[in-house]
Amino acid sequence: MLNIQKINYTNPVFVKSTSTDKVGVNSNVSIPQDLKRVNSTNLQAYHPSFTAKKQSANNVALPSKKEQIKTIASKLDRNTQSLLKQLEDRGILDNNNSNDGSSVLENLYKIAREPRIIGLDNGQILREVITSIANPASITQKFGDVPNNVAKEIEKETGTQFPQNAYNVISSSCVAASIEFNLASRMPAEFARFALGLTGGNYGVDKKIKMTDIANGFAEALWSLREFNADSSLSTNWENVTVKIKPDRNAIVRARIQASYRDKGERSSTDVLMQSAILNLASQNSYDALIDERKGKFNSEKSGLTDFEKNFAEQIVFGKPKVSVTYQNIDENGYLTGYNCEPQETKQHILKSLELGQNVIIGYTHLDSNNKIDGGHEITITAYEQDKDGKGWFICNDTDDNVDSLIRISEDKLLPLIHHAGIPKEALNSNDIIAEPWREILSEFKQMILAEK
Repeated sequence: MLNIQKINYTNPVFVKSTSTDKVGVNSNVSIPQDLKRVNSTNLQAYHPSFTAKKQSANNVALPSKKEQIKTIASKLDRNTQSLLKQLEDRGILDNNNSNDGSSVLENLYKIAREPRIIGLDNGQILREVITSIANPASITQKFGDVPNNVAKEIEKETGTQFPQNAYNVISSSCVAASIEFNLASRMPAEFARFALGLTGGNYGVDKKIKMTDIANGFAEALWSLREFNADSSLSTNWENVTVKIKPDRNAIVRARIQASYRDKGERSSTDVLMQSAILNLASQNSYDALIDERKGKFNSEKSGLTDFEKNFAEQIVFGKPKVSVTYQNIDENGYLTGYNCEPQETKQHILKSLELGQNVIIGYTHLDSNNKIDGGHEITITAYEQDKDGKGWFICNDTDDNVDSLIRISEDKLLPLIHHAGIPKEALNSNDIIAEPWREILSEFKQMILAEK
């Protein structure tokens, strides 16, 4: 495993290379780089061997399936080779439910063959991605600790200084980890494509979606993209938009730390970059992976995401319209005062979503003895079943429970705790009374901006 202290992992300001790597990428650059923001002009800072030329275009002929699998397997340990064989036997390697039609196998092969960002290893990323696809419940939100000597190097090279143990945070990335879990479980080819882009020279992944999947009207969709500071470009007919999903600059520091110092139960390097990219997208490019804090106009808190931000990120990542439905009524003092839907109506929204082949990320609340909210968490509902006595159970994934498998929660216990959920539009009836208080907040925000102008 690479030792993070032996590589210049935070500040590769000048990139110099004249060699040709194993996959034929020739680089000859010596360019001072601005590391403060990830964009198309400073990609060299993240990958010295990367050039603007695509490393493996989709129209380039790939070797046979057998040869691709052989190349991938050569970089794996015995346990992950067994997982790869399971994916082959289950037909998952052939799954091509991705934004560009590429398959799980094709993306794994590219990860194996193309250079990764300095500090990340092809075999390591392959092992992480294959493990996550084989068992999405293994994905976790738990940050790794940062050794004191590494923290000092980070501060020295980035010019930042934080209080002692500021890097050893309690994770607030449950939303991002849940979205990552959904991607691995429902769209494994897209998950592999994300991993390919985020750990490679692009340090990001392009997502092409319809404007109507972001909002009901073109103007509102355009407004959302602008106010979320999304790195996006419209198609010539204005029907589609391509959004570049990219982690914050410090995410690669976290990823490299995990490459060298990951302990059991902590996030992988791939988890770091996936979750940071989602959090960065949702928080208007204001996320800092070093300290797990964000800024941004839609949330006064330093950590976590609002349901509005979560809904935006989920729509972009999956390319499918969602409605952020609020089920609980919370007063200004934080007390639960009632519900916008009866429990059975909430249940039907979830069951219809599952019938459409979509998991449901829910935000549930912790209540004290006086029904005052003292916290909350996001988990994912993947299925519903009834036992022999007719009792209903939701099958769920919790990215913060230290369990590498799905769990069961009784519907009687979970339904009253659900504060909000992202529900597909198709799962809602026209006569449903949908509470979306964020729309009122959004309207007030728009008016405030107009007044300032």
